[in-house]
Amino acid sequence: MAQLTAQGYKLKTQNEWYDEERQLYLDIDADWNLDPSTPDGLKMAHDAEAFSALDETLQQAYNSKDPNKARGKELDIVSALTFTTRSLGTPSDVELLFSGNPGATVLSGAIIESETTGSRWVIDQDYTLDGSGQATATATCTAIGQTQADAGTLTKIITTMSGVVSVTNPSPATPGTTKESDASLRLKRKASVARPGSNQVGSTLGELYAVDGVRRARVYENFTGSATVDPVFNPHGLPAHSIAVIVDGGDDYDVAYAIYLKKNPGPPLVDVGDDVTVIVTDEEYPTNTQPILFNRPTYVDMVIAIELTDDNDELPEDIENLIQEAFLEFANGSMTSPSCGFRNRGFEIGESVPYSSLYTPINHVIEPYGNAYVSALTVNGATTNQAIAYNELSRWTASNISVTIA
Repeated sequence: MAQLTAQGYKLKTQNEWYDEERQLYLDIDADWNLDPSTPDGLKMAHDAEAFSALDETLQQAYNSKDPNKARGKELDIVSALTFTTRSLGTPSDVELLFSGNPGATVLSGAIIESETTGSRWVIDQDYTLDGSGQATATATCTAIGQTQADAGTLTKIITTMSGVVSVTNPSPATPGTTKESDASLRLKRKASVARPGSNQVGSTLGELYAVDGVRRARVYENFTGSATVDPVFNPHGLPAHSIAVIVDGGDDYDVAYAIYLKKNPGPPLVDVGDDVTVIVTDEEYPTNTQPILFNRPTYVDMVIAIELTDDNDELPEDIENLIQEAFLEFANGSMTSPSCGFRNRGFEIGESVPYSSLYTPINHVIEPYGNAYVSALTVNGATTNQAIAYNELSRWTASNISVTIA
């Protein structure tokens, strides 16, 4: 049978099983007729197939306990040992600009609706219109997944609010995520292993990824006594002995509290972009409050223009929608399986976008149509890698992905 060795599970193939049993027969009688047409020959073939199938089943059971090899429900069980659960998806979020009477209040829980798609968005907290009669508010979609909202489409106020006259979204919504892939769950489980610790970058990341709705997180640290840019120790020019936390998604308070639980009492939290400051209250010691500063990433929209050549006119009519969906899944890390050899974890905060990788979601869609191919492809008007700064995150929306047939 297969063996457990220091190198792991050693599988015996069907041919090896067949040869082993054949030799046992020949050891008894060297002239034994073992032709495949004979009863003994057929029995050997059957035994080899059955034993190798059993070995493969045992290998699956063995792999199911390895977080690097387990899949689906098996990976969920392994991840649960470190209190890591698979996200069923996160909602999209968006910044809204309200206008009305100065001093009017935009109510937490108020609902805004898209004029084009009918999607609904909920305001996350109370906001007060300033002296010019405006306020910027964050809203979250009521549906889980990659709900799209192009700029200027969230204009319908469903919940009546005194003194609030109009609303719009100056920029597109940041898409949420679908059910977490195995590859993404493995990365989150790996980060969560450090979660029980404290005063560490790893434990902070583990705590942040445990926050509902968090899609991406990054923690930068300058442990030196100088703010001077150093390519190794302080590449981003952070102040001396400081920490910068950047989080995409999640409720402001929940994110701030996760940082509070793991933050070292010494180093300050610093602003590196779109900063958010929240006063948190210790759940165990309610008299202890502390301001926590973290950052939201600056979003960099990826505008993709694709030209396809279809010599045999085989591509379906909805090819643009199919490619748009593939790009969103690709950027989210849910399009491909780890076993396929392609990138399968999406794009992180501060991660540049390789131009060559953009062919993957396109080819994933057009592969069944043998004579169709990409004749031109640009990203933000160029055919080069797109640099993303350490405090930025690439943003992918369907409206920014166009497909034409040459």
